[in-house]
Amino acid sequence: MKTTLMLLLTSILISCGVQTKLTTPENFTTNIPELNISNNTEIGITLVSKETGYKYNALKITNDKKVKTGFLSRELKAGEIYINDSYTSKFNLYRNINEPTFGIAIPKNGGKQQVFLNNGMGIKLFQIKDIIDFKVNHTPVPKKEYFKQEFIYNGRVGNALKFIYREYIDDIARPAFTQDLQYDLSESKIIGFRGLRIEVVTATNTNIEYKVIS
Repeated sequence: MKTTLMLLLTSILISCGVQTKLTTPENFTTNIPELNISNNTEIGITLVSKETGYKYNALKITNDKKVKTGFLSRELKAGEIYINDSYTSKFNLYRNINEPTFGIAIPKNGGKQQVFLNNGMGIKLFQIKDIIDFKVNHTPVPKKEYFKQEFIYNGRVGNALKFIYREYIDDIARPAFTQDLQYDLSESKIIGFRGLRIEVVTATNTNIEYKVIS
């Protein structure tokens, strides 16, 4: 009897969940600064950065709002980001970037906004009374595929220029991906690392003027 009851409850839960499909995000790569342009920065500041990852269509909440999901109340706070990483036949689904089980459902062909909960077997939609105020934007989202590199000036001692190279995965700098580097300026004004080439125009212990060649 207990086994039959459990199977029945499981069947009900599964049938209540609306199945979703994943959206395809936009790949992006950002290089800063531009090539062959003179730049000036201080010690401890990033000279060059390269960032790769995904961008999603997103909503940014503009006003605080309380909504109900069944018997529970939830508060949407101004400034929160919801990314469009999935959809159904009727709705585009925007998931709270910090709370993956909760989100906003925007109708594709007009109609009322709804909110949803994801129990891992699909989503459950809840109607709401008031309209949720938001702005549409395009948000980069750190994932395993998100990758960022930085090349940071760390000062000059004599003819030696010091730099720090850092890599970020999931937007977190990891010690295993941090490396201290040193170059002899008397040998060449062109310094390089992993395909990066920088021409040093002038350098002091606190400041560097440079151009990124490649």
